[in-house]
Amino acid sequence: MRLPALVTAFAALAAAAPASAETFIDVFAGRSFPQSTPLSLTADEARINGQVVPATLQIDIARVEPANATLYGGRAGHWFGRLFGVAVDIATLNPDVKQQTVTARANLEFDEAVFGERVTIAPGDAVSADIPRIGVPTTVTVAALAMVRAPIGATDARPGGRFAPYAFAGPVWVVTDSSLDGDLGFRAGGGARVALTRGLGLFAEYRYTRANADAVAGRFSGRTDGASGTTGDIRVDLRLRNHAAVGGVSLSF
Repeated sequence: MRLPALVTAFAALAAAAPASAETFIDVFAGRSFPQSTPLSLTADEARINGQVVPATLQIDIARVEPANATLYGGRAGHWFGRLFGVAVDIATLNPDVKQQTVTARANLEFDEAVFGERVTIAPGDAVSADIPRIGVPTTVTVAALAMVRAPIGATDARPGGRFAPYAFAGPVWVVTDSSLDGDLGFRAGGGARVALTRGLGLFAEYRYTRANADAVAGRFSGRTDGASGTTGDIRVDLRLRNHAAVGGVSLSF
């Protein structure tokens, strides 16, 4: 297709777009309330008594209580008419762990730092261990959302109405370290926007994020039954089940 024809095609599409279509940008902050979750510490390589051997060292914690955290982020999207839209949502999600007593199963004595905090777990099938508060590096989520709304008092000049309840859902990608390793999950929620002017509004919403996450927490060494061992990278795996309430400012044009 030649350039003039391509320009003409885009112009025709723009002319055919509903008058009620609008683009929006949101910024928000809020508080997250994560559910308890199982947690595993694993390493796939070991050096036993100085010799490298294939081994899987694993510690499973049956139940960990994550800490509540402040989150913030932004969202950009487009309403194709008064009812339906799409958006890309980027937000923080900090799965820090509270100070607590847990029940664990370990195949090697664990006495090393996890994200900078010393954790000690004895070997055994069901051992009790006290762990400190652990600050996990900031986790980022990127979501692609389908959205619906019910604009009250909508007109062509104000397609979002003066008050608009809305809902959204879509896949979310969890990024937990600088190598962009992450896991695919799901986000859904809903809220309401109140218009202050034609292009400015305030909103509040509830959001639920469900995903698995993993990160490298370091290495550890230990001793049991007369053998000493050192692992390769420790991977921390946990299930994120996160409820959050946020509020923010919305710009539309």
